[in-house]
Amino acid sequence: LFLFDEPLSNLDAKLRVDMRTEIKKLHHRVGKTTVYVTHDQVEAMTLASRIAVMNQGSVQQFDTPKRIYDRPTNMFVAGFMGSPAMNFIPARFTGSTSISVRAADGGDATLALAAPLPAGAPKDVVLGVRPEHIYRFTTDLKSRKPAVEPMQAPVELVEPTGAETLAVLRLGDLEITGRFEPDDAPVMGETITLGIDMSRACLFDPATKALL
Repeated sequence: LFLFDEPLSNLDAKLRVDMRTEIKKLHHRVGKTTVYVTHDQVEAMTLASRIAVMNQGSVQQFDTPKRIYDRPTNMFVAGFMGSPAMNFIPARFTGSTSISVRAADGGDATLALAAPLPAGAPKDVVLGVRPEHIYRFTTDLKSRKPAVEPMQAPVELVEPTGAETLAVLRLGDLEITGRFEPDDAPVMGETITLGIDMSRACLFDPATKALL
């Protein structure tokens, strides 16, 4: 068994990427069990076949990288894995298959759930949405992703990064982050209709922070 204790922490950004690739190649070539300790979520996601997410000495979730990213077991895991982090939006059930969230105008927007929750779920929940699951809403998007739900939000800040554009959007007194294609990126100051992919969203219990 091999133990790597943050081996790339003192390298510059480019060398970190190169060495990460070399370590993964080495692992596949040698074929031995390796425990790799890191605070870098990208290293964990790219190198591991299974990840143990730790917080204050306790294992929060032990699973495949995809499962941890798509279905985090609690809000700590959801916020820790992913950059930008998952958006957490306070919400309330308005029925067995819909929730309401605070909209930009101070009113409420109703979003249909992709699947009903089991009985006993709390009335108040936290809606977790990753930035890449927020789109500019169009009828074509709705036909391709039937679970997308529209709501309006003003654009407070735009951050082009080249391959993608990050936008800070306002919902009531809350700011959320969306990740957009550069050709479809919003403009600072405009109000756009967002499409939130509810099939990829997570719901958490605000008291226990656990995934529902």
